[in-house]
Amino acid sequence: MSRPKGSRLSSAFLILRESMRSFVKNNDFDTAASLAYYGFFAFIPLFFIVLSFLSLKTMSPQVLIGAIEHVTGHIFPQFGKVISDEMHFLTEHRNAVGLFGFIALFWSITPLINAARNVFATIFNVENKPSLFKAVTVDLIALSVIILLFGALLISELYFDTFSRGMRVRGVLVFRLIDYVVPFVVTFLSILFFYVIFSPLRLKVGHLLIASLFVAFFWTFMKELFSGFVFSNPHYGFAFGSLRAIFVVIIWSYCSFCMLLFGAEMMASMRNREIILLKKLFFKRPVSKGVKRQIVEKFVRDYNEGEMIYEAGEPANCMFHILSGEVSIRKGDAPGQTLGQGAYFGDISMFLEEPRTDSALASTDNTQLAIISRSNFQTIIKEHPAVAINILKEMALRLRTRG
Repeated sequence: MSRPKGSRLSSAFLILRESMRSFVKNNDFDTAASLAYYGFFAFIPLFFIVLSFLSLKTMSPQVLIGAIEHVTGHIFPQFGKVISDEMHFLTEHRNAVGLFGFIALFWSITPLINAARNVFATIFNVENKPSLFKAVTVDLIALSVIILLFGALLISELYFDTFSRGMRVRGVLVFRLIDYVVPFVVTFLSILFFYVIFSPLRLKVGHLLIASLFVAFFWTFMKELFSGFVFSNPHYGFAFGSLRAIFVVIIWSYCSFCMLLFGAEMMASMRNREIILLKKLFFKRPVSKGVKRQIVEKFVRDYNEGEMIYEAGEPANCMFHILSGEVSIRKGDAPGQTLGQGAYFGDISMFLEEPRTDSALASTDNTQLAIISRSNFQTIIKEHPAVAINILKEMALRLRTRG
C-alpha cells in the first residue's frame, strides 16, 4: 500500500532536517575543509597518473591534456586551463619524475582516500576500525578504482568531443540539449561512484540514487552560481597574488566536499529513518501530521482491555513504551503491577536477551503502545546516552516499587 502524498512529503522534509542536524553535529564544515586541503594535493597527481597510463596506449598527451582541461573545467569553474597548464609542465618533464617519483605521486593521493573513508565511517556511525594492513589495502583498492574511473572519464570526454564536433558540422539542434544533459549525467554518475566506493555499509540502491541525484542537481546549480561570481568578479582572490588560482580552487573544492558530505548525511538519515522517527517519541518533539502518521503506522499498536501483549517464556526481541492507557505486568500468581502513560516495560528481558519472565496485558481499552526493537534501541542509546539514563531510572523505580 503506497503512502499518501503528504506523508511522503513530510518524510522528505524530515530526512532533510535530520541531515542538516547531523551535518552540524558531525562538524562536516571543518571536515570538508580538511578534504579540500587533501584534495588540492591529490587532483594534479591523479590526473598525471591517468595521463601517463593512457599515454602508454599510444594516445597523444596533447589530446589527453585537452580532455583534462574540459573535465577540470566542469569540476573547477573558470580554472580548467590552470590545471591543464600544470599537466603540460609535468608532461614535458615526465622523465624527471622517475619510478620513485611516480610512486610518491601515487602515495600522495592516499591521504584524501583515507580521510574520506574515515569521514564516511563517522557519518554512518561505524565503530569497527579495520587493522592497519586492511586499511592500507582498502585505500589502495579505492585509489585504483578512482584512477580507472578518471581514465574512463577522460576517454568518454574524447569520444563526446568527437561526437559533438560532428553534430555541430551537421547543425543538429538537439546538440545544445545534449551539451547540457551529458555533463549532468557524468556528474551524477561520478557522485554515485564516489558514494559506492567510500560507503562503509551496504546501502539501498534507492538511497544511493536519491542522494546522488540531489547532490548532482545542487552541485550543478552551485557551480553555475560560483562560475558566474568568479566571472563577474575577476579581482576575487587577488589578495593572494600569484596564488589566486590555488585560493579559488580550494574554495570551490571546499564547497564541493560540503555538498558531497551532505549527500552522505542524507543517505545515513534515510537508512536510519526508523531511528529518526523513534527519537520523536523518546524526546517528545513536536511532529507534523504526516510524521505522526508514519510513527503510528511503523511502531504503534492498539490493544483492548484484557488483550495479551506477551506471555512468560516468549522471546524478548523488543520493549514497549506506553503512549496511552494502562498495562498490567504479572509474574506467576503474584499481584499485578499497573503501569501508566509514559512508562517502559519489557526492557529487562530484552537487555539480558532472555525469554520473558512475566506476562503483560492491557488493563484498559485503547491502550496504545510503541514497540521498540532491540537493534533500534541500541542505535538510539549509542547516539543519545540520555535515553539510557531515563530508562534506567524507570527500571529502578519499578524495582523499588516491587520491593
